[in-house]
Amino acid sequence: MVLIIQYNNLIFLPVDFGEKNFLKLAKMQKHSTTCKSQFIDLDDNPAEMACLLCDSMFLLPTNEQEFSKHLLEDHSLVIGDIDKIASLKSYIRYWKVRFRGQLLTTFCTTLKEDKPSSDGNQLKTDYYFLLSDCLAEDKALRDELYRAKLEYVCAVQVKERSDTSFKRGCMFCRTDFAGSRIEYLKHLTSKHNIIFGKLENLVFIDEYLNKLEECIENLTCIYCEGKFKDRLVLKEHMRKKLHKKVNPNNKVYDKFYVTSYYRTENRPTQNKVDVEVNEDLHEESEEEKSDDWETWETEYIKVRHCLFCNHTTDDFHAILDHMKLIHNFDLEDATQGRDYYDKVKIVNYIRCQMRESKCIYCEEVQTDCLSHMKEQNHFKLPIEKIWVFPEYFFPILENDEILGDLDTDSDEKIETELKNNISNIEI
Repeated sequence: MVLIIQYNNLIFLPVDFGEKNFLKLAKMQKHSTTCKSQFIDLDDNPAEMACLLCDSMFLLPTNEQEFSKHLLEDHSLVIGDIDKIASLKSYIRYWKVRFRGQLLTTFCTTLKEDKPSSDGNQLKTDYYFLLSDCLAEDKALRDELYRAKLEYVCAVQVKERSDTSFKRGCMFCRTDFAGSRIEYLKHLTSKHNIIFGKLENLVFIDEYLNKLEECIENLTCIYCEGKFKDRLVLKEHMRKKLHKKVNPNNKVYDKFYVTSYYRTENRPTQNKVDVEVNEDLHEESEEEKSDDWETWETEYIKVRHCLFCNHTTDDFHAILDHMKLIHNFDLEDATQGRDYYDKVKIVNYIRCQMRESKCIYCEEVQTDCLSHMKEQNHFKLPIEKIWVFPEYFFPILENDEILGDLDTDSDEKIETELKNNISNIEI
């Protein structure tokens, strides 16, 4: 049986569009630089969208978590694997139309949860509704959105390759380029050693270049996002640290690589700057070598990152005060009497938990981890056996300046501990 889905008076069929067909699609689109689709909003540009079930407005996909929280708390509705939907805005438009005049049970799986009532004498039953690809119609919609998004991205990529109106000055040496984006990218690679990975994987190139240039103009490293005092210090940092590439773990850059649009289960491990980048890209060009770095003496600004949120400062005591005031967490008190290597483990344990949206005390995964920890008074360390593992010797955050601010009375002890425990870590 073939399932037919109607969307805004347009009819489409589910399509089996595997990754093997992506190159075939690219070849097919050589003669077409536009994407013809019944869907709108295939781009990732933020837009105000109405809720599926009410008139509340949300900026999507920017405020996806806020939107999901609203669905759960106000409508007891959960959208399964929402982060894997190729175009959330198009998905919302479709289901808003389908839900009109219908009960949620018509399309959703009903989940029942029994929990004690407020008086504790009897069980209270709550019902939740799951909208997921378990429903054939939903799966067909997701598959079609996936296919349409790939077509859209491919069309943009083909247009960028064929466009000859490109004009831009180099963000480093101010050489002017006109005609081909690829020639400018090759210049950045060969003359300035900026590593993009495979150039054929790039898409939305102008936006990508704008973002990189904004970082350079703001004296910010494109890899670690550290801020520096002047352009020369920034260049030296990027050269010495091999930070002339974006961080593969920074999801902000996902949209600029076509491999990011593959389904998660088929997506390559390195979806941005590829591992097989030639070693010679790490070598300095003659132009770079000619710069007089021997006179460089200035220290770059050491940025301290809060253990719990995105707040940063260049002062260690200021970041400690921030955590006390905002998060009610006293790092000095929590590590009082601990050796240096224990303090390192504690800092890295907290960073690891927050990266995975896990409470540092109860270890439960939370949608809004900080709110949970505040409400439950969980801004405190668990028992020692939770964070004492040797893998927490190794920094979770690259160039974590807080680790360098911890006392160094036990340097010899940490080296001994590392040697004794490194063999126990599974790599």
